[in-house]
Amino acid sequence: MTDSNHPPDSESPSTSDGDRRAISRGGDRRRAEWHSFREAYPTFLKIAAFLFLLLVAGDMWLAYRRYAYGQEIDRLRQGMTAAERRKSDIVVSSEQDKLRMALELARRQSHLDTHLHLSIAADSGVMYLERDGALLRVMPVKVAPARVPGVPASDTAAMALPRGERTVQQVIGGDQPALVLNGDARIYAGSDTDAVAAGSVRANPADLRAILPNVSAGMPVYFY
Repeated sequence: MTDSNHPPDSESPSTSDGDRRAISRGGDRRRAEWHSFREAYPTFLKIAAFLFLLLVAGDMWLAYRRYAYGQEIDRLRQGMTAAERRKSDIVVSSEQDKLRMALELARRQSHLDTHLHLSIAADSGVMYLERDGALLRVMPVKVAPARVPGVPASDTAAMALPRGERTVQQVIGGDQPALVLNGDARIYAGSDTDAVAAGSVRANPADLRAILPNVSAGMPVYFY
């Protein structure tokens, strides 16, 4: 029979003290490692902190600009009559509907076109070589915003991504193959590390060279 007056196990206090000492040593070691890291890489930490603050400042600036635009829109709408506001809402809704309709038409036309053509899903970053609904080749691409007509390429001003139907105007072979499209756009070969030229589509060099013999001037290219 166990004696109810038996003293508690004498090892429990020592075990608890040992755990606390181990935790304390672990915390001291982590602090020492962090201190050593700061001493070894002070410049890296300063750059990381600066970039973090820069990102936070950029987010705050964008939030402020959005708020300012919202305030400006509200101010302009308040200066309109009820009839003008209704007309403005109808115009905006109509333009959005036109864009959605144009994209859907381009998508459907690309699937129904019986002739050889290219289709580019801009949001997905994929280009298809198709004929009569059959996929002949699938190629990853990178699409850049088209630059505003008349603005030098070095400027940052840009408009929306190219959408709808374009046409191949020129086929360029050689070491730097490219397809020149109407509307000042082109599909060209480049590596993943290269920046995408404004208003253009960058394709893998092997993919573009593979389809080049099948592409000719006048071929439709559907952007959607």
